[in-house]
Amino acid sequence: MKIVSYSDIAESHWINGSGTVKVIASGAISKDGTVSFAAGDRWDWRLSVADVGQPGDFSALPGVGRILTVVDGGPLHLSLNGKSRLASHYQPLAFDGGIPTRATLPKGPVKNLNLMCRTGHAGGSVSIIPMKEHLLRSYQAAVLLEGQAHVRGRELNILDTVFGAKGEPDLIQGQGTLALIGLYRTASR
Repeated sequence: MKIVSYSDIAESHWINGSGTVKVIASGAISKDGTVSFAAGDRWDWRLSVADVGQPGDFSALPGVGRILTVVDGGPLHLSLNGKSRLASHYQPLAFDGGIPTRATLPKGPVKNLNLMCRTGHAGGSVSIIPMKEHLLRSYQAAVLLEGQAHVRGRELNILDTVFGAKGEPDLIQGQGTLALIGLYRTASR
């Protein structure tokens, strides 16, 4: 099990300079489905939180599938290659990261949870679930969105993330809302 404390993550600017991001974790998935972690740009999956404070274009990420979930504020209006989509609070929205994407903020700044997976290498899912108790598997991560939770005696703060480990599932307990992230391999490298 790995716990990433949101308050410990350094903030950086988007590739295009229009917003900021905190990368929770990134890595690869082995042939047996084991999730591994790696820093830098050599990743097959990446989980992050972005602050969007002004309208503008998203960085183009060809070959990357994105799942964006507004976790604070909202909604976020997106133009995806000219097609209008509304990203509402706690409603994951999947789209191709390589297409031209422009955001507007009808009700002000938003905070987004972003799962990005390189096409042909990794895939993923995001589900928003109410939480009392949840068994976290090795191919899953859980982000605390609201409420209180603990795992193995450690209290979690809002936006802290727990990654499951091989072997026995870890039990997350509390009251609130989780973003449950699933990661899986899509290639036979």
